Amino acid sequence: MTLYSDTILKSTDKAKNDQKLNICIITHCYPPDFGAAPHQYEHMAKSFQKEGHHVSVITSHPYYPSGKLKKEDRYKFISETNENGITVRRHWLLPSQKNNSILRLISMMTMLMSMLFSLPYLKRNKIDLIICQTPPISLPFLAILAKKRYNIPIILNVSDLWPQAMVDINHLRKSSFTYKLLHKVEKYFYKKADHIVTQSIESQEYIQQLGFQKPQIYRIGADIDTFKPSDKDLNEKRYKMVYMGVLGVAHGLSQLITQIPFDSLGIDFHIYGNGIDLPKIKHIIKEKGLNSIKVFAPIPYQQVPQVLQEYDLAFISQINYVRGTLPAKLFESLSMGLPIIFHGDGEGAKIVEENDCGWVSNPNAPEGLVYNLKEITQSNRNVLIKKGQNARALCTQHFDRDQQFNDLMKTVYQNFTTKS
Repeated sequence: MTLYSDTILKSTDKAKNDQKLNICIITHCYPPDFGAAPHQYEHMAKSFQKEGHHVSVITSHPYYPSGKLKKEDRYKFISETNENGITVRRHWLLPSQKNNSILRLISMMTMLMSMLFSLPYLKRNKIDLIICQTPPISLPFLAILAKKRYNIPIILNVSDLWPQAMVDINHLRKSSFTYKLLHKVEKYFYKKADHIVTQSIESQEYIQQLGFQKPQIYRIGADIDTFKPSDKDLNEKRYKMVYMGVLGVAHGLSQLITQIPFDSLGIDFHIYGNGIDLPKIKHIIKEKGLNSIKVFAPIPYQQVPQVLQEYDLAFISQINYVRGTLPAKLFESLSMGLPIIFHGDGEGAKIVEENDCGWVSNPNAPEGLVYNLKEITQSNRNVLIKKGQNARALCTQHFDRDQQFNDLMKTVYQNFTTKS
């Protein structure tokens, strides 16, 4: 260990002993919301708590990804609960699942208006540090207002590049007034943040190119002690492939099951999830009488590792390449030691291809996916075993969720605590 790293560790340990923080996480989603992002923030909150800090969460009533509030939450403006020592303040919003930019913007703004009523809470509880998610593009306004009023520093967690993502899925043109306005807002957020974290190298490079500080990579990662390979043998007669997650337009599963002859490929394809694409998926399966594709309701997050152990392959699809996005399900599948069938582009595809963890196909060429699926059915089972071993090794070395948090915690201790 170098003298420099020794000095950093000593100062970090001193900061840990000298000061505990009141940390507030601002996010649009938190369990019981479905998906990897809510559980990332839950893990973050619990991990800060284990370090001895007081943690609170400002979020919305659960609505994701169904786009609907529960009946008991429809007329409840703010609710506050204590969840294992973590204060969770949930706010009303007008939710939207529609694939419509205007409706989503309205939803974001109603969420912000509701959350502004938690400003007195931030002052009253003497919050030392805010960690704020974006998108939604509305939430950083709350954090910036708290910084201006109460001098609370901000760590901005950029999970997606917005409005660039809207351009990538052809919902906005870069020449439009709306894009130019939102891009100015985006840069304003980066300027006001005291520290920026983001999930991908693509996002890191994008923000740097705009002239801002180099963001810290903070990936969702996976709990490698929970998501671990099973001892079962591969199904030698017929492989089972799983997709688990949000069923959105960008994932394009309804389009794929129309294009790909799954019934003739000799692979069972099971889909777990919910989202805007679900009704169309079910309709196509019924209309075509597809036998190899089955759809299941979302399962509790705690059951995901057990269910994934029943499968031989993990399927990840990104029909629309969105710069900077990295599917969260990738990390959990890698940790399970499942070979990945990645139908998409970008950083996720590079990770799979460069580390020999599975097969990659171009989203604009479905015939490539057909070729890969045929190759899998004709491959020796040892090929799948080797790719699965590569996947597990990669995740334990680079995508361990606890290590991701430890790196973030070092940043907090070094930059947001008072050292005497």
